[in-house]
Amino acid sequence: MLEKIREGANSKVFKGVLIFIALSFALTGVGGYITSQPEPAIAEVNGQDITRIEFDRAVDSERARQQQQLGDFYASLATDPAFNQQLRQRVLDDLINAKLIEMYANDLGLRVSDAQVIDAIRNISAFQVAGQFDNTTYQMTLRGLGYTPDSFAETMRSDLARSQLIQSLIRSEFALPNEAAAMQRLLNQKRSGAYRIIELDDYLAAVEVTDEQIQQWYQLNQQRFNVAEQVKVEFVALDADALADSIEIDETAVQEWFEQNKERYETSDQYRFAHILIDAEREDAEARAQEVLAQLTDGADFAAVAAEYSDDIFTSDNGGDLDFIEPGIMDPAFDDAAFALQEVGDMTGVVATSFGYHIIQLTDIERGQAANYDEVREEIVAQMRQDRLRQAYYELQQKVSTLAFDVPDTLQPVADETDVLVRTSDWFSRDNAPTALNHPAVFEQLFNRDFIDEGLNSDLIEVNDKQAVVVRVVDYQPAYVRPLEEVRAEVLNEVRTEQAQLAARIDAEAIAEQLRQGEATTQEMLTIESIERRDMTLPPAVVQSLFAQAVPAENSVQVAVTELAQGAIAVVQLTAVEPGEVDESIQSQLVDQLLISYTNQGYGTFLQALRDQADIKIRINTRSGAVEE
Repeated sequence: MLEKIREGANSKVFKGVLIFIALSFALTGVGGYITSQPEPAIAEVNGQDITRIEFDRAVDSERARQQQQLGDFYASLATDPAFNQQLRQRVLDDLINAKLIEMYANDLGLRVSDAQVIDAIRNISAFQVAGQFDNTTYQMTLRGLGYTPDSFAETMRSDLARSQLIQSLIRSEFALPNEAAAMQRLLNQKRSGAYRIIELDDYLAAVEVTDEQIQQWYQLNQQRFNVAEQVKVEFVALDADALADSIEIDETAVQEWFEQNKERYETSDQYRFAHILIDAEREDAEARAQEVLAQLTDGADFAAVAAEYSDDIFTSDNGGDLDFIEPGIMDPAFDDAAFALQEVGDMTGVVATSFGYHIIQLTDIERGQAANYDEVREEIVAQMRQDRLRQAYYELQQKVSTLAFDVPDTLQPVADETDVLVRTSDWFSRDNAPTALNHPAVFEQLFNRDFIDEGLNSDLIEVNDKQAVVVRVVDYQPAYVRPLEEVRAEVLNEVRTEQAQLAARIDAEAIAEQLRQGEATTQEMLTIESIERRDMTLPPAVVQSLFAQAVPAENSVQVAVTELAQGAIAVVQLTAVEPGEVDESIQSQLVDQLLISYTNQGYGTFLQALRDQADIKIRINTRSGAVEE
């Protein structure tokens, strides 16, 4: 395996991977541990299934991550089928990679202790409040994700085993200072030489082009004259923000709303508990719980007893503290007993739940508070404005939809009965659509032949949460190839240029050969004196050619012919190479960059080696999301 990794170390891999953060999958459903019925498999990796629920959770997590990263722009991407296919494919690849790494870690016998699992869970930021692990947040998050503490811990155990393996791989990579120095000498290298640019003007006048050459070039390059299908469209565009100025909020209405919704601005009493848990799997669990209760009844310190006897690994070291919790977070039997306590210091008897036997103590009460009108007025106004704007936009959508449907062959009634402007576009394709129509969902409608042939108004098409359009195609032009008669002048120019370049290149190659033979040339060569790769004074193609050539051997000439951006041909001769200077101040940074590069290559090659040796069966269509039987 390691030999294959080294052999493929130059393969193309994704950038920026330093550590495979396997823990991220713990919150996206890798494992599907709690489902009670068989889930359809979207892929099979060496005989092990990746279930649909795992895939869906991972997709949802990736969508949430991108939405947070991209903001409002995500809404337009999310309706693009190509974007969704890429997202599903990326998630599928990640799940397959995770499964392969987990299997390889198991084959190596990598194991993770309970203490490591506990420490990892405690350090997940999603379970922390003010930088500290919070058991209430932990329990609520797991419930929301559909995990039990045990199943989540096993998921974490698998993730940590994968992480162990990947850490060992990436930490085996290293970069040496002499490698960084060699790179600096290469990057900072200076080169000298000479060049000659052969312009095309002297050749163009001498070129004679036949009709046969024109016809042949046109036939070979017809794709350059393809014209995409185009439409002319009548449309209305709705924008929620455009309605904002019409929304008025009356002070009396704000006050009435506050009076009717005061409970929203009141906090209820908060209760803090500590508990001692005796795991139900113990043979003498109930008897042990009764023994603990007896010690507490006799006056033993609750925190000290929790530290000694509690099986709750997350709270035993903290006196059994559960922090402030709300009803519904814990097991119903736990809630019933805990919230029946009235005074701080009160303690329950032994309470049986699905987790085991608890003894619960009420440790603190924070009384609720109510905000006054002035404190929340601006919040209420903002909420009322948002609600009324949403309602006004919804009503406008409904009205426009009804009018467009009732009179389906024109949008004029929409203009007559609303303030929405009906616009008619010029010809456009998918590549140059008006801004209001530049959206995949709109294109799907506009370039649908059945819809075009009907010539009727579309349904309301929602572009995002705040914008929508109704469209009607008023004219359509199919895709076509521009005829030769229309593009003859352009083709003639292309043929003449190609012929001139061919003639210029022949002369350039002759000059290059003269230089290789040590003969004098009839063309004057311009000197290049000690330039760097970043030189901006010469044409980029000349600089690129100079630095692409091998260092000339003794008593030999290194020369090349290249084409410039404008079509001219250049002869470039390399005569001298000066090693670059090493800047010691950036050596450390460059070593780090090399290490990152080596790590990316090694990790990517490791994954590819695992995939090459694996039996992977894909059953999901990433374009549609459907699972194939």
